[in-house]
Amino acid sequence: MIPDISTGNSIRPLLAYLYGPGRREEHEDPHLVAAWNRHGAPDPGRDPGATVGRLAARLDQHARLREAELGTMPPSRVWHCSLRAAPEDRLLTDGQWAQVAHRIVRATGLAPERRAGCRWVAVRHSVHHIHIAAVSVRPDGSRPAMHRDQVRAQAECRAIEAEWGLRPVSQGPRATTSYPTTAEIIKAEQQGWAEPSRVWLQQRMRRALGEAATVDDYATALVADGVQLRWRTDDSGTRIGYSLARPGDTGTGGQLLYFAAGRLDSALTLPRLRDLLPTAAAHQPIAATSGP
Repeated sequence: MIPDISTGNSIRPLLAYLYGPGRREEHEDPHLVAAWNRHGAPDPGRDPGATVGRLAARLDQHARLREAELGTMPPSRVWHCSLRAAPEDRLLTDGQWAQVAHRIVRATGLAPERRAGCRWVAVRHSVHHIHIAAVSVRPDGSRPAMHRDQVRAQAECRAIEAEWGLRPVSQGPRATTSYPTTAEIIKAEQQGWAEPSRVWLQQRMRRALGEAATVDDYATALVADGVQLRWRTDDSGTRIGYSLARPGDTGTGGQLLYFAAGRLDSALTLPRLRDLLPTAAAHQPIAATSGP
């Protein structure tokens, strides 16, 4: 089980993404499996009268009160943790995922047992994973002590794996797919994109793989689908990796933002691609690729 944690400054875009259609084979039947208070957390996925806006307002309530006192909103208040089980693990029920969520928010300090915790929800929109979305402001306006939250979450996941007989992350090669950060989700909304760049690129990687008979075919399909492709080479000119960018997705300096393939999907690194697909030659001309 893999936890992936990020922070941000707005809860509503994150919830809109979690309850939205998502990408292929994702975001099916989005619904709450756990929350700080199930009676106080409206579920836009299952309750016809609930909305993302209402849920966001409930989660943000303590932060808004703090803003009224201080004149400014607490920074980086949105806490987002995606939790994914291995594909070969047995399917966990909503009740079991709820137990996982409660254990993670306790372990990270977001909602400890002996002190009033922060407001949070756990949304399930796929059979193998959930997302925990929270606002890290307590009822009294203080912030929780969440230093080393990633390490704590990982330790709790290792314990859950051992107790429940799930596949340990540390044993054997496994493929992992990263999820967009809260900042990436907000950026996509501001740009009017249907999905964040990370998801957009992952979609095209899988589509290209389905169309390819060779590594060259894979690269050609990516470029034809609008992806900016950049190879990484060693001193002899041999390709040893690649990174991808979405046209129009730039950083503060105006340069395209490239994602290393392994950070998008560890099953589609160049070494793994070569195991899946034959390659025409060990040395490839860099001029044949797209992107700077």
